[in-house]
Order: sequence, then structure tokens, then C-alpha cells
Amino acid sequence: MQVISLIKNFFESKNIIEELQKNLSSKLIEEIYINPKNISKSIIKAKLQETSYIKNVANTIDSFKEIDIEKYILDKMNSFEKNINYKMPDNAKIYVIIGLDTTTIYSIKFKDEDITILLLESTNGYIDKLDMLLAHEFTHFIRRKILNKDIFEISIGERFITEGIGCNYSEEIIANKNVYEYCLVKNEIVLWVKNNIDKLDEYIKNEKYKNDLMPCFFKMGAKTELENMPTRTGYVYGYYKVKEYLEKNNLKIKDIIGINWEEILK
Repeated sequence: MQVISLIKNFFESKNIIEELQKNLSSKLIEEIYINPKNISKSIIKAKLQETSYIKNVANTIDSFKEIDIEKYILDKMNSFEKNINYKMPDNAKIYVIIGLDTTTIYSIKFKDEDITILLLESTNGYIDKLDMLLAHEFTHFIRRKILNKDIFEISIGERFITEGIGCNYSEEIIANKNVYEYCLVKNEIVLWVKNNIDKLDEYIKNEKYKNDLMPCFFKMGAKTELENMPTRTGYVYGYYKVKEYLEKNNLKIKDIIGINWEEILK
């Protein structure tokens, strides 16, 4: 695999805002981040005036300035390969960028290649958060390679288990965190899912093979159908379903990385 860092100039700059302006106006960032995420110029302008955001970026840069981020990620992925006993695809590419703290890590099609984008500021400079994100994404790379299908769009059942595997592997790598940290959501979403999991089981019973509900469960700000249901509950629901299966069968993620989702969501 290949890791491409687009943050090197930040380590040399003494003016974070100026560097952010140059970074966010670059053609490559526009193609792999601004356009795919539908980020408007007004949002960029507002963010560059937000003290907490600028502080977050500064903290991140300061925390990672002594680390060879490309080597660190490659070494970390190599350790996951040994742990799970599966190799990353040779053509996998991870771009490390500084964005607007709008998301964490995602995959897109770029110049006919599937690439992954890591927004480093989402870690706020914490190395364990970086490790958790990489562990989560690693499972996606491997599961997609094993199953050879679109694990994100083929069905809501597949997506639940795909994300649940990622969240649980983050927990195997970095223990003793909160569930909402593994699921990349706010704690109130975790609490809602815990209190309504039977209702969710019933709701998706006849929908598992479809993908109509994908935005409802995984897209921030999407319309939801169940009363008071927050968005992005799919990560938490998947986490609990996979967790239950692992504990019931005394298994680890390496044992189920390529499992048929129907085995878990019977």
C-alpha cells in the first residue's frame, strides 16, 4: 500500500491560518475533499475564524511534528496484517490531509482508483485516536478484498456488519475507551440505540437486503423514520450486533473478518 502525506507544509509554517488557506484552495484538496464533501466557501471562511478549530489544528500539528506520519501508518497497517493474518491490497492508497474537522476517514473514487482520505485534525493530536481510525479502516480494506463487492452500498445488512467489525476492531486495538469513541458518534446516539435496540431489530427485519435506508442509518443530517431516532445510529447498532456475536462465540475480529453478514443478523 501507499501513504501520501499532504500535511508536510504545516510542520514548517509559522502561520496556521495562512497555511490552511493555501491548503484548502489547492487543486488536489478540492478534488479529493472539498468537492466530494460538498463543502462551500462560506463554511471554509467561517471555520478559519473559529478559534477552537484553529487550536485543534495547531495541537494536531504540534503533536505529530516529530513523527514520520507516512512510515507510522505503514508500520501500523503492517501490525494489523500480522494480527488479522490478512494482507492489505497492494494498490491501496491513503492520503493524509488537514481538513475542516467535518469527518474522520472516508473512501472515494479518484482518477479511477479507490482511495482513502484521513483527516488528521479529527484526532486532535491523539495517537490512540489515529490508531483507532486506522484499525477501523483496515477492516474495510480487508473485508472488501475478501468479499470482492461493494460492502458500503450492497445492502443495509452488510453495512451494519462491516461498520460493526470496524468499530470492534478499534476496541481490540485500543481498549478502555467509550463506545461512542469506537463508533465515531456522540454519546447520546449510543444511549438511544441501547434503549431502542429491540425496536431497531423489528424495524430492519424486512429491510436487511435492501439499501434504501443507508442514508437514514449512516449519513449525518439525513431524514430518519423512527420517532426521535438520531442519524448515524447504524455504526452503533452494528457495533452491538458484532459485539454480541463475538462474545457469544468467544471470537476475535480476525475470526470473522470475512463472515457473511447474515450469520450475525439472522
